[in-house]
This record gives sequence, structure tokens and C-alpha cells, in this order.
Amino acid sequence: MSSIPARSFENEAIPGLEEDEVATRVVREELKLLATVQDALGSGASANMSALRGRELDDARLLELREDVAVAKPEDLPALFEQMHHLGSLRAQRGKGVAGSVDAKNPYFGHLRLEEGGKRRDILIGAKSYVDSSSGIKIVDWRQAPVSRIYYRYREGDDYEETLGGRPVEGMVLARRGVAISDGKLVRVSSPQGTFVCGDDGRWKRLDAFSARLRTERPAKSDPAQADGKSQRHAPGDKHLPAIASMLDAAQFELITRPGAGLIAIQGSAGSGKTTVGLHRIAYLAFADPQRFRADRMMVVVPHEALMHFVARVLPSLGVEGVPISTFPRFARRLLPELFPKLPHHYHDDTPPVVLRAKNHPAMLRAIHTYVERLHEELDQRVERTMEKWPSGHNVVTAWKATRWTGAPASSSSGDARGGRDEVVPDQRVTTFAQWLAGKRALDGAGNASTLPAVTRGAIERLGQELRTRARAVMAAWDEILTSRELLTETFRGSKDFGSAQLDRVHEWCVRQARVRAEGERDGETASIDHEDVPILLRLWQVMRGPLSGPDGSPIRMAHLFIDEVQDHSPLELRVLLDLATKDRSITLAGDSAQRMLDDDDTRGEFDWKGLLAELGMAATTLEPLKVSYRSTAEITTFARGVLGPYAHEAEPITTRRGPPVELFTFASVGESVAFLADALKQLAQDEPYANVALVARFPQQADVIYEGLERAEVPRVRRVAKQDFSWEPGFDVTDVRQTKGLEFDEVILLETTATSYPETSQARHALYVGATRAAHQLWCIASDKPSPVVTAALETAPAELAVDGGLGNSGAASNGAG
Repeated sequence: MSSIPARSFENEAIPGLEEDEVATRVVREELKLLATVQDALGSGASANMSALRGRELDDARLLELREDVAVAKPEDLPALFEQMHHLGSLRAQRGKGVAGSVDAKNPYFGHLRLEEGGKRRDILIGAKSYVDSSSGIKIVDWRQAPVSRIYYRYREGDDYEETLGGRPVEGMVLARRGVAISDGKLVRVSSPQGTFVCGDDGRWKRLDAFSARLRTERPAKSDPAQADGKSQRHAPGDKHLPAIASMLDAAQFELITRPGAGLIAIQGSAGSGKTTVGLHRIAYLAFADPQRFRADRMMVVVPHEALMHFVARVLPSLGVEGVPISTFPRFARRLLPELFPKLPHHYHDDTPPVVLRAKNHPAMLRAIHTYVERLHEELDQRVERTMEKWPSGHNVVTAWKATRWTGAPASSSSGDARGGRDEVVPDQRVTTFAQWLAGKRALDGAGNASTLPAVTRGAIERLGQELRTRARAVMAAWDEILTSRELLTETFRGSKDFGSAQLDRVHEWCVRQARVRAEGERDGETASIDHEDVPILLRLWQVMRGPLSGPDGSPIRMAHLFIDEVQDHSPLELRVLLDLATKDRSITLAGDSAQRMLDDDDTRGEFDWKGLLAELGMAATTLEPLKVSYRSTAEITTFARGVLGPYAHEAEPITTRRGPPVELFTFASVGESVAFLADALKQLAQDEPYANVALVARFPQQADVIYEGLERAEVPRVRRVAKQDFSWEPGFDVTDVRQTKGLEFDEVILLETTATSYPETSQARHALYVGATRAAHQLWCIASDKPSPVVTAALETAPAELAVDGGLGNSGAASNGAG
């Protein structure tokens, strides 16, 4: 479009900016530009309607001419054909000067004025393209139009060189401004000359420059908080390891130095040091009793790969080398080929959510133990029926029953003990029974097996093979539990989560997959399992065959086990892991109920520590809450607590330091928010080259869009993290909230904190809480649509002393927000 004159509305005052000549000039130009666009859009709409009506008349006339041609005399045909050609050309030209369509209430969000070869032109950046050649209006799509690269890559006053439309162009950016247009009204202008906002009363004001600036923490040497290390941050260039050794308080130290035996469950808010305590406890035990707590006899289990890499760097710094660190899936994948060589190696990626919820449900743990109890009864009855017809059969029955509780090889699989003796799993019972028969073992109440008649001994040997086969049929048990509609009904009886229709879907899926595994490829389906089947299989192995074994065949026993982020593990996974511990149960569990991540359709409800321990049959030595939050500033901690709302911890976390206010920036489109972020991140990269910022969306698809926009804007060192592959190098990681569990960043920008992404549900609140509490120093919220009421309410709950230069009123209007 042609350049808009610099002197526009020169006789009209801009309310509120009467004493600000620069602001008046900038706002006048943008008001004039918007008026020109709106006039063109109005004319364009009228022209489009006129063109539409004209084309309808042209079509009707063309039909008439075709009918005339069909009956015309030969000498009249040339004139008729000429009319048809003329009418067709006219029809093709109607409305040709206007292309595309935009929302008249929010037509664009960026304004470029370029000078190329002595000529000036104005380009508008919006969500959709619109060109009106007659009015000189050109609005381009921020994601697709090549010229939009200039808006994202260059600043006002920069010379540029780009290849547009296959040809090189060069020039200068005379003006680069971001604007917010709400309901057809200009409400904000952002430019190098300042950010100007129009209030509800129609008056404009200039915003303070600091309102939209990312700032990395620089603690002063004289800060008394530094004396005990409580606020010590990462050193420049090393984002892997904070100086955590100096961060322990008295409560944490007391937990770390507890005696080795027994289970300790640590709960606390985000950043309270739960992981720190767990890792220091490992270091303490290794120092206090190095023979018992050797590194290779301890294990750390975390929920995802990124936390694995973090722990792998922390433990050596504490003087402990060689401790196995794993996620549950990684640990299980190493065992499955050895334990279940016939199990399919392919995993489903389209399993119905209701099936996944059923397999993860605590009721499945109870179903497994019910199944094994009945297996014991079945084996007892089989021995009784078989032996009743053989001489001295009653002595054999007595010996068999004694295998369940006598001094047979103990298993902690059930967690149950009677009279100081542990219950024995079915396969171990068969082994004990065979040892008795061979004269290698005595059993309470049973005589010497050598006195049995030969015919009875022969019957016992045949029976033993049957018992062994049945006791080891783990995969058959797995199929039976999941494919029996009767057992499924019994398993979920009384559960509000699974009605008859839901169980029908679970049953149908499991039966179909079992058939494919048994018969091979069926109707194009390949033999597969679900990821959620893995803990079921491992748990069945433990309660039917005994301890899990490693590649060398020896039982896996851990002198100490530390499980972090407990709330993210299913009860089945936890039960499998806990039974890796030796008999004295030296175990540390750490978690935060507020950080439980659930899908929107997941109805498991809130995480209950005591309920979980009861479900697992475990008694904790202590259930200790950590009350001091060391990671985040008071402003971030207060905001995060407000996000949780009714699900917040009973005790408000104690914070150790202050920082910038939490800020909300609202925009009219994603493209506008990307432009704002690009400017802020480029400035931070220039001011603080060691800054490490996480841009966290709730969903991966949102992260993809923002990443592509920032990459297009040539933001330096921007990375898309989709598989916990954080590099911890300076720069900007665009990711989703599930990738960040347990991690920490200097600054966090929460993307798309809209009412759609974060509704007022428990799942959304927990997800937002997790994202917010990853920030150590500064937190921004970005919304390209109506902000989430969870966010706005949390900002409003900040106490007055924490809301200085912050809060919704100031933050929402700051920088590129639409107010």
C-alpha cells in the first residue's frame, strides 16, 4: 500500500498525550492507518457484494445467450458469440481488485514501513492475508507471507536484505510497530518510542519501559540470604547443578540422617527440596554404611529422562558414583525380554483411554492379589484331590499346605506376614515341595518323604509337573484377569469410574488383542501390548514366581530405593518397585500431590498420600512435609498457590527471597504474541547471554506453533524440546508442561494461558501449577485469546506488597497485551 502520511489527524488532540509530542505522532499515525484500513474493508465488503450480484446477473445472461445460440440462424451466431466472450471477460474482472478476507474487528497486529530504492510502502501483519489493490491495502499472513520475515527479524532503523518471491530485495525498516485492535478499536501501540495504551475512558498513556522486560537474577554479594546458601543460583555457563549441598535446612537434614531401615515419605510444595533430600539421603547412607549401601545396591527412579540426566550429575557431586538411575519404563524394558521371551515387542499407540485407565487403576492391584489367592486355593485343591487316592496321601497334603507359611524361601511380595513368617508365592511353594520330596527339606507336621510308597512318590512327581506349570503361568493369568468379563466386573465393583458400558469396551479391547497374540496377525492387526500391561505382568511375576531377576538370573534386591515424583507413578508401578527393596524396607518416597498430571478425561481425582500407602500395604516411618520453598520467589510461589485454588497445600510455603512480579500479557492473535516474545527474547539474549528460559505450553501442538514463529523470527538459540532432551545450555527451550516435571529454569514463560487451555478444572490447575513452579526468578503468562480465569484470579490474590508494579491491571496492559 502507499505510504501513510506522517502528519495525520494533526488538528486533533490525542487525549492523555497532549504533553507528549512523540507519543502523539505515533498514535496519530496508527489511528489514521486503522481508519484507512477500515474504510477499505467496508468498501471492499460492498464491492464484494456488488461483484457477487453482478456475477449472478452475468451468469443468468450467459444462459440466455446459450439458449439463443441453440436456435439462432447461422448468420446471427458471430454476434452472439461476441456478446458471450465480452460478458465472460467482464464477469472474470468483477471484484478482482480484492483478495482474501480478514476479521474487521482485528484486521492486523503489526505495521511495517519499508523504504526500498527510494520508495516507501506500508505492510500490515495479521492472521490472514488481504489485498485491496484499489485502496493500496496489503495485509499479509504472519505464518506464510515471505515479507513477514522482515517484521520478525529486523528492528526499526535496521537495513535488511531478503529474498522475496525469488528475487533479492534490500532496504531499511523505517517503522516497526505492534498494535492491538479490540472490537475495531486501537487500544495499544508498541514501538521503539514507547508503549502507549488507551484506557476504557478513551485516554491514552505511556507505559513504563520495564513492564515487559525479562530479567535474570543477579543476587548482590551483600545479600544476607547468600550467607547460608539458601538463595544461591546457578553459576553462569552451568545450568545443570545448583549448589544444593548448602541448601539443606534442619528439617531436611533430620530426614536425611534417619536410620536406614523403614520407609520415609516426603511431601512438599514445588521447589521445597524433596529431590535434594532424597539424593542426600543416598549419599548419607553410602557414607554411614558403605558395605550395606553400596552404590550398585541402591537405585533412583524418576518419572522421565530429563530428570534422569539431572540426577546423574547430582549424585557424583555428592561423592556417590555408580547408582543405577532409571525411569520405570526403562527399567521394565530391560527385564521383559528375559522374563517373557514370547511377549510381543510392539506397543499400541491407539489404545482407548478407558482401557488405559482400567489397567492403571488401583483396583487392578487388588485383582492381581485376589487372583493369586485363588491360585493358592486351586493348587491346594488339586493336591488334595490327587493324593486322596494314594497311600499316605494325607502326609503329602500336610506337607504341601506347610509350604505356604513354613520356613520356605521368604518373599516380601505380599507384604503380609503371619506369626513372623512370610507368605510364599506359588512357584516357590512348588520348589519347597520338591525339596521335601527329595529329602532336602523338612516341613512342619509332615513326615520324611523317604517313607512314602513308591507309587505315591511317582504320583507326586507327575503332580509336581502340573503344579509347576500352573504356578508359572504368568501370561495366562494376565490374559485371564483382563479377558474375563466376570473378573472385570468383580475387580471394579463399587468403582464410580467404570460402569457396565466402560467395562464392555475394556473387555472387548483386551479380548481382541489376546486373540491377535494367540493367532498371529488378524485383520491387519499386529500382536501388541499396551505400556500399561508391563507393570501388571511384572507384578504377576512377583506374586506368582517370586523376585524379579536380572540378566544373570539372580534376584534384584536393593539395599535402598529412592522413588521421586511418586504422584506420577501408578500403584502397580510403585508396588513392583517397592518389592525390589530388601526385607528391612529402606525406602524413600518423595512427591507433591499438587504436581499430579492428569489428562482432562482422567477421573482418578486428587492424589492421597495416606490412601496410597494403605493401598500398597506400607507403613511409613514418617510422612514429613517440607515447608520452605527454595526454588521460586515469593511472587511466583504466591501466584502458584493461587492457581491451585481449592487444591492448594494446607500449609502455605515459606519463601526465602523476592523477585519481579508475575505478569500477564494478552494478545489478539498468536502471531502478535510471537512478535512480542521474539523482541523480548532477543533483548534478553543480548543483555544476559547465559539466560536459560523455558517457554511452556500445555499441549505439544501449541509449542510447535510458537517454536516455528520464533524460529522464523530468528530468535537465537531457540530449541524445540519434545522428548525431555533439554541441553541446559543458554537459550530458549520451547516445550510442553509434561516435559518439565521436576526441572528448574531461571525464567519461565507460560504460553497460551487462555480459558480454553486452562479451564477451571483440577487437571488444568495442576498442569498450570507445574508450569509456574518451574520458574526460579521470573514468570510471564501469555494469552492470545481470553485469559484463563484461573490465571486472572491467581494474579488478583497476590498481596499488595507482592503486587508492586505487577498484578493484572498493570501486567495485563503492559507491553504487547491487549489490556
